[in-house]
Amino acid sequence: MTMQVNVTTRVNSQAIRRETYNGRPHLVLPSYTLPANVVMNGGLYPESEINAHYQGLEGTLAPLGHPTVDGKFVSAFSPEGINAGHIGAWNRNVKKSGNRVYAEKWVDTTVANQSEGGRELLERVAAIERGEDVPPIHTSVAVFLDQLEATADQRAQGIEWVAKINAMDHDAILLHEVGAAQPEQGVGLMVNADQAKTLQVNSGALIGESYRERERRLEQAARDKFATGPDDYAWIADFTDSQAIVIRNGGDAQVYGYSTEGGKITFEDTGAKVARQESWVAIAANKIKSLFTPQEAPATNHKTEGDMPLTKEELEQIGSMVSEAVATNTEKAIKPLSDKVDALQANQDKLSETLTANSRAEEQTKRDAVAAVHGEIVANALSGEALDAMFKSLGEAAPLGTNSAKTHPVTGAPDPAAYFGGAA
Repeated sequence: MTMQVNVTTRVNSQAIRRETYNGRPHLVLPSYTLPANVVMNGGLYPESEINAHYQGLEGTLAPLGHPTVDGKFVSAFSPEGINAGHIGAWNRNVKKSGNRVYAEKWVDTTVANQSEGGRELLERVAAIERGEDVPPIHTSVAVFLDQLEATADQRAQGIEWVAKINAMDHDAILLHEVGAAQPEQGVGLMVNADQAKTLQVNSGALIGESYRERERRLEQAARDKFATGPDDYAWIADFTDSQAIVIRNGGDAQVYGYSTEGGKITFEDTGAKVARQESWVAIAANKIKSLFTPQEAPATNHKTEGDMPLTKEELEQIGSMVSEAVATNTEKAIKPLSDKVDALQANQDKLSETLTANSRAEEQTKRDAVAAVHGEIVANALSGEALDAMFKSLGEAAPLGTNSAKTHPVTGAPDPAAYFGGAA
């Protein structure tokens, strides 16, 4: 069954300010509400639910008190809600701030002066500004939600139900004691966010536990076991679900297995020494990546230029060495891999330079042959496939025209005596 829950927080009196908006004087009451992942009156308010709905508060009304009809909560936007509680205030600048929702109540003082409740609010703020000892102002956001059944793990942590938020109707201003006017039992709740209990994430159960929470519990368990003296220290460098690297006095790093039971972490008595190999691993990995990362497309004149494919034997050797390096995590295993990569890189560079030189020499030969027949202008204008096609067409081809750079012998008319057998 959907019900209204009113989550109340205290306004920081020092943060109240006066602003002019739309040409009219306003009071601004900032407040923080709806802390995420906390338990209030037995109910858990998940961060995912709050994140999905908090922006709905923007532009909603901020009545004086939560409006009711016959003891039951009603929407502040209903006719009864407006008539009973509207004092010219509404919610603006709603946003997430850390683990809570920030919102401001903007009160049009001209409208507030038109009602008894509005004038009471203005007088309370004036008394606060004068430094008088008066009750604090609270704000209370009305959340329409369903109470979902808590899981066994959640019940073990004191959670009676989980909030499934449907909508946020308004954020009211409260001048009197928080919780003094409780609605009928089962109709709604008044809860105080200032007294919310932070959820101990799955204390006693690792299902769904955050990595940060696990890290904190591991560090506490490590200090309890390994830092027994006043000058001792121990901290967690890294961890998995079953092992953790513990750094102790003098930088001694060892990997220990651990187990959890009833929320308590217990480390094994003996560990194995480990050494940091980050620099070696990074160097070798970067070189391997450079070998297998495709280069940019080479120039069309040098299609053979680029990375040489590795042989099957070289790939198998690198794979074997990588497996050994990862498995042993020692410098001895990683150094041969790095050396092998360096050698492959040098060999590849040398082959690339040779292929490039050969390709350019072949191109120049073709260009010279074309220039000999069609002239340098034509030869220099061609490249790639066009140059190859022109080179293949060479032979007894006629010159292309008067622009040809080759000079052909001028024979003139044939000798009559030789051509006509002596006839003149």
